[in-house]
Amino acid sequence: MKRNTKLTKKLLTRVVMGLLLLAMLSGVLTSCRARGGSTITTVTKGYVIGSNMLTEANGLTAAQLDKLADEIVASKNAATIRTQLVAALRGYDMSLSDFDDAKVESGELAARPEDAPAMALNILQKNGIETSPYKNTAGDPVMTAADVETLVKVFQTNVDVDAKLGLIDQLLHWIGLGFEWLINVPGFGSFILGTVYFAIALELVMIPLAVNQQKNSRKQAMLRPREMAIRNRYKGRNDQATQQKVTREIQDLYTKEGYSPMSGCLPLLITLPFLMFLYYIVIDPMTYIIGAPAGLSSAFLTFADAPVAAGGLGLSLGSSRGTIEVLSLIRENGISIDGFADFAFFANGGECLAALDGMVDRIPDFNLFGLNLGLTPEIFNFSSLERGLLQLMPVLTFLVYWGSGKITRKFSFQPMQGDAAKDPAQGCSNGMMNIMMPAMSAWFTFMVPAAVGLYWLFKSILSTIKTIIVAKVMPLPTFTEEDYKAAERELMGKDKNKPVKRDPDAPRNPNVRSLHHIDDEDYESPAEREARLAARKRDYVEEDDAPKATTADNAYSEGVTLKEDDRPARKDKNNKNKKDSDD
Repeated sequence: MKRNTKLTKKLLTRVVMGLLLLAMLSGVLTSCRARGGSTITTVTKGYVIGSNMLTEANGLTAAQLDKLADEIVASKNAATIRTQLVAALRGYDMSLSDFDDAKVESGELAARPEDAPAMALNILQKNGIETSPYKNTAGDPVMTAADVETLVKVFQTNVDVDAKLGLIDQLLHWIGLGFEWLINVPGFGSFILGTVYFAIALELVMIPLAVNQQKNSRKQAMLRPREMAIRNRYKGRNDQATQQKVTREIQDLYTKEGYSPMSGCLPLLITLPFLMFLYYIVIDPMTYIIGAPAGLSSAFLTFADAPVAAGGLGLSLGSSRGTIEVLSLIRENGISIDGFADFAFFANGGECLAALDGMVDRIPDFNLFGLNLGLTPEIFNFSSLERGLLQLMPVLTFLVYWGSGKITRKFSFQPMQGDAAKDPAQGCSNGMMNIMMPAMSAWFTFMVPAAVGLYWLFKSILSTIKTIIVAKVMPLPTFTEEDYKAAERELMGKDKNKPVKRDPDAPRNPNVRSLHHIDDEDYESPAEREARLAARKRDYVEEDDAPKATTADNAYSEGVTLKEDDRPARKDKNNKNKKDSDD
């Protein structure tokens, strides 16, 4: 039962660690999503409605309109109301249950701008806003199309098209320009080829770090015999004090030999920023390749995501991470972005369009064999053949990461913790981690554009090849059983106070007490103590158990048992006295 409990604890510990790692990576991706661009979903009033904003066409007073605007902003459906009011001003009632935006795009649904006031009141009522103050006694709307237009203008915002990039964004933009060169020159305009070249360039830059890591692995491998000698000296002892002593002695060995276990983390710490940089560049090429301010990228996403009825592009986006999906759809379908100038969500749509002048010409090709890798492989989305084929990316990611992990472990130094290799719990937890890490990578591939997943996949292959090459050029040392025994003899020879491990069947020296169990009494139960004392009685010659001595001749020693003297000098003297007496 105790053994099973120990195995369960180890297994649960590994599972919890895996879940924590999953949570950390999810947090990273969430922060990347926020930074990579998102649609504008907040609704605010640009200013207080005054009488100077009204015309003769308005049916409501400035106070009524201002109050209605406040109610819309306070509503939990403010973004929806804003979008539907813009559509109503264009002559489409999006609040109807059978409304289909695709019919607007195809021209099947005719616009009715004259019905804008009635549509607006219907929208407000369905979203829980009282509309009776905006009707006359007959129930007809007092609100006019001019009132709807005034409300729409109140919610408009200005996009800062002249905003400068921050320090980090500017650095990413410079890297993005280099990435664009890889796309256009050696990649012939292919975003996928540019990504592959970027991965190759990154691996070449990281070769010195890989060599340094291999050197550290060789140094640690050289210490393996002495480390195992330390562990074998305390083999079989699992108490906390002994384990702490083992750890301390191994750390002392590492320090003496100039090896740091943390040195293997250096390549990861250096490569991680590059991975994050590429992630930002890939998901938001409008900002980091074209150089548009983050606010303009976010406004463009809002325009692309907005329904056609509201003046947007009506693109169905699988993810709001960055602008890669929008740009890939615009290039693939030849969509015009001229409508951005009249998009009613922003007061300066014309300036936004002018700031993006020439952007369409710089959009790279995201296709690979006719498959648009700028799209996100949404899980279980088989709405089209293209969406179905994108499901293969996470599957390939899992297979490549799983195979790469096995190959990398084969050619890399794998530290062992004593009998860890024979520990069922350790083997089970290692097996779980070998599956969990590729599974998490595959899961994250569902959350990012397929081009990012392709980069992860290709980089894993390159990293594995690099590991094999470095391992062949700088092979790890191998040791025989005699090397491990020599290390144990060396360790025992240096420690004069520790007894040499002997054969358990060999006769014990009663004058030497084993230090291996010198502090067992601090951790033993009463039953174990009794067993230990009984074993000691069997192993040691105690004074009370010595054979009886010969009775003395004089009266004073009659009936007294004397201990047999094993000292040679006394025996010789007694034999001599007896011989003299006989003579």
